[in-house]
Amino acid sequence: MTARHTSNKELYLRLLGYVKPYWRMFALALDALLIGLLVALLFSQVRGSDRFFLPALALYAACLWRLRGTTIGGIILGLKVVRLDDRPMDWTTSVVRALSCFLSLVAAFLGFIWIAFDAEKQAWHDKIAGTIVVRSPRGLSLI
Repeated sequence: MTARHTSNKELYLRLLGYVKPYWRMFALALDALLIGLLVALLFSQVRGSDRFFLPALALYAACLWRLRGTTIGGIILGLKVVRLDDRPMDWTTSVVRALSCFLSLVAAFLGFIWIAFDAEKQAWHDKIAGTIVVRSPRGLSLI
């Protein structure tokens, strides 16, 4: 008899369950507020500084997904991005996920709305990057 391999996804989902779409949107709102404030402070003297917002948000998210598996909004709400293949988040997956968020956005937010109707609660960018958002164990630090 062989022991069945339990993936990280199965383990997270068994212990913590899928993340509700509104928690993901709230985490995104917190991150957007943070980056919006930073962009406003850093580029206040630049005409049309709002054009830096989406690239800054994508860069911020990609870096934190790679380094921490989550963003500051995700840490506050206890969310974590994990790969479906059980491998650690790498730069390629993080960047693909961040860039794919633009696809989820430009299609009238349909890629984000998709979370509410998808059985695995994946947005389009999750499907493209092969990721899922799960509850994070308590006590994940920022450092």
